[in-house]
Amino acid sequence: MSQNIIKVKELNKVYNEKADNAFYALSDIELSVKAGELIILKGVSGSGKSTLLAIIGALSKPTSGSVEVDGQNIAKLPDLHSSMFRATTIGFIFQSFDLFDELDVHDNVALPLVHTGLSQKEIDKKAAIAMELAHISHKRTQRVKDLSGGEKQRCAIARALVNEPKIILCDEPTANLDRDNALKFIETLKTLKALGKTILVATHDPLFEQLDITDAMVNIENGKIVG
Repeated sequence: MSQNIIKVKELNKVYNEKADNAFYALSDIELSVKAGELIILKGVSGSGKSTLLAIIGALSKPTSGSVEVDGQNIAKLPDLHSSMFRATTIGFIFQSFDLFDELDVHDNVALPLVHTGLSQKEIDKKAAIAMELAHISHKRTQRVKDLSGGEKQRCAIARALVNEPKIILCDEPTANLDRDNALKFIETLKTLKALGKTILVATHDPLFEQLDITDAMVNIENGKIVG
């Protein structure tokens, strides 16, 4: 039986904690995810799902509670260790793609490996594998600013895969895509799940409600898991 690769317990994220206008972005979150599962975090904008992803990915720290990811308690990791954790364990796919428009596809994909100590030959090999998985190899020398929305998404997917992460976190990944490209993204998710990746997708896109590869749908409202 697969072990829990993500364990979130009694998690709270509070802004302006000491003030009268304290805001609970997340409240008493409990979540366990087994290795290889695909979990959909469903909720409207502002529900807290993106905040939860950011904490699981060590981009943000919780106010209280524990967050264990791949055997590490990341809730209170120093910033340097958080960066190392992200570089070795997590792949991110963001709504806005977060690519460098003036760089070509290959350089965008290879960027997370620049400070890893790998040789240029090793970096190029890993980038080539990631681009092949994301079906963007044919655009490797094209600058990102000249790509279509769907091609930018595939470039972002390749970049998320280049460090061979165990966990992939997707924040509203189809928000800037048309239906055809959204469906292509879902096909890519199926490939990644078949490779054994653990995947969390934060979305309010109804396309994700009928997926046959989803292990669980987690509904988040006003910072709380409901249902």
